[in-house]
Amino acid sequence: MSQFTKLFEPGMIGNVRIKNRIINAPMERNYATKDGAVTQMYIDHLVAKAKGGVGLIIVEATYVDPRGKGRVYQLGAYDDRLIPGLKRMVDAVHQYGAKIAPELHFGGRETQAEVTGFQPIAPSPVPCWYSGGELPREMAVAEIKEMVGKYAEAARRCKEAGFDLVELHGAHGYLLAQFLSAYSNKRDDEYGGTFEKRMTFPLEVVKAVRDTVEEDFPIAYRLSGDEYIDEGLTLEETVPFAKKLEEAGVSLIDVSAGLYETAFIICQPMDVPLGCNVNLAEEIKREVNIPVSVAGRINDPVFADNILNEGQSDFISLGRALHADPEFPKKAREGRTEDICVCMACNQGCIDILGTMVPIFCAINPLVGREREFEIKRAAKRKKVVVVGGGPGGMEAARVGALRGHEVLLYEKEKDLGGQLRWACKALFRGEFEQVTRYLSNQIKKAGVTVNLGQQIDKEGIYETKADVVVAATGATPYRPFTPGVEKGHVYTYLDILGGSVEPGKKVAVVGGKLIGCELAEYISDKGSEVLLIEPTGALCQDAGTRVKWLLMERIEKDPRIDKRLKTNIENINDTSIVVQKEGKTEEIEGVDMVVLALGKVSNNVLGDELKMESKVAEIYTIGDCVLPRKMTEAIYEGFVVAHKI
Repeated sequence: MSQFTKLFEPGMIGNVRIKNRIINAPMERNYATKDGAVTQMYIDHLVAKAKGGVGLIIVEATYVDPRGKGRVYQLGAYDDRLIPGLKRMVDAVHQYGAKIAPELHFGGRETQAEVTGFQPIAPSPVPCWYSGGELPREMAVAEIKEMVGKYAEAARRCKEAGFDLVELHGAHGYLLAQFLSAYSNKRDDEYGGTFEKRMTFPLEVVKAVRDTVEEDFPIAYRLSGDEYIDEGLTLEETVPFAKKLEEAGVSLIDVSAGLYETAFIICQPMDVPLGCNVNLAEEIKREVNIPVSVAGRINDPVFADNILNEGQSDFISLGRALHADPEFPKKAREGRTEDICVCMACNQGCIDILGTMVPIFCAINPLVGREREFEIKRAAKRKKVVVVGGGPGGMEAARVGALRGHEVLLYEKEKDLGGQLRWACKALFRGEFEQVTRYLSNQIKKAGVTVNLGQQIDKEGIYETKADVVVAATGATPYRPFTPGVEKGHVYTYLDILGGSVEPGKKVAVVGGKLIGCELAEYISDKGSEVLLIEPTGALCQDAGTRVKWLLMERIEKDPRIDKRLKTNIENINDTSIVVQKEGKTEEIEGVDMVVLALGKVSNNVLGDELKMESKVAEIYTIGDCVLPRKMTEAIYEGFVVAHKI
């Protein structure tokens, strides 16, 4: 029996029984066709979640009218011809005991003409800078009435397709929320002005949907408990609105937060605390008698179960947590929490990718979006595989190779696994990167990989193993420029500082203002040092995802100990000063007692090149940073792909 008694207790949403309290929160994926139709890729992805034991899958923001779609490859429910595809999706999920619902959506001011072909329409002409800043056209009353019908018709289609319930997307600043919020609704007619009038449109939509799907079909409503912006929604309005939703026949309040202008709280980076919306759900739950669900940085079954036991919510909505590991429910129920691949909110494969029109994936779970293609099966022939390098790419190659039945030996020259993740997790707000190392190191041991730590194996050592396959995952080393003085004893790299072997000086010049340089500057400042952050281009943190950059730059801008020097090059490193140049002007900065280089990495592929030149091993592969310095995402993916084809 599971230790998580509340998490795996059945629950009711209206008259629909959900087998446990875990909801797959809606996530857009770019898995649909351009006209919003279901694909086999989408079905396979949801089937993996259903097999993993989730109680209810809420699919994604599903547009009710093409004028309101937010992404090119978003799911739609705006036309009857989409019903057969939706039915195939529903039937596939139902085979594995999960319930399923769409999330009916219209983007309004958060859409773009580039995507829809139309000028955005909204309650009021208030542009959204986050989605491009296009000026929306104010909707006429007749258009508002028409839009009410669009939601109702979409709900009808979804019921005909066999969905168990529908959710209305009234969160994240989309059309329903735009009417409700004074931030985006500046009308003075029956649809705006007072809070009571601002409630009119969303309540009309609820009523129309309820009348269309009839009383026995549950309606959920996703609500931003707080928009975290001046004039935006707060609990002062969302709590009484939730009560109105209950009166109107809604069966579940699904609590989230934010709108596009505060997008970091919609899909949070790891800078944001776990359970960031639990307080909002708790306040709403206190005032309604229908179930409440909560989403937002919940990635651990112990934490989720505690939320339920404390009475703060009735259901837990997991988005990226089930993206990273669709078997999260199954593993938790079986007491195998150490086998859960924990989402650490890196956003590298999901939300950072969504706007590029590429199908989203997961930085730590390469199966996402390729569940059928990348199914792990036993290899036709067992081989001896030597993996050199115990970073994330090497560990993933070892894990998958062993699961496919190969004899795998992993060699790591350091005494610990993790590669550069060992240092990445030392930066402020980045400690959760350690979970990747913990998960992979545990899994390779369970899979039967022979792990050799503190052993730097060369080509002769590899030949002695009589390996059939070698996977070189030898990583990269920090780049050191040819700047005069770079050889001096007070010049270090980011690895020296984050690794803890060197304490920062009193006045430190950090050379390089990409993500690692910015994180390093913040880390050094937090220890009380003055920091000169030197970046040759005109912008900081250019290689980071939007939300990570957003919060990190906000902190750096407010930090009085960090002196930002953009469009600046370091020309010379002296014993107690540095010489910099900006736009042709040279300046000597005195009192600098330490220089730390954060200028990227240089591939270390000597071993791979040597092995390929001599051709004494049948199969030789190189993966990760030793091919080209990039992120953890690419290293893990390449490790999986190589092991999948051996």
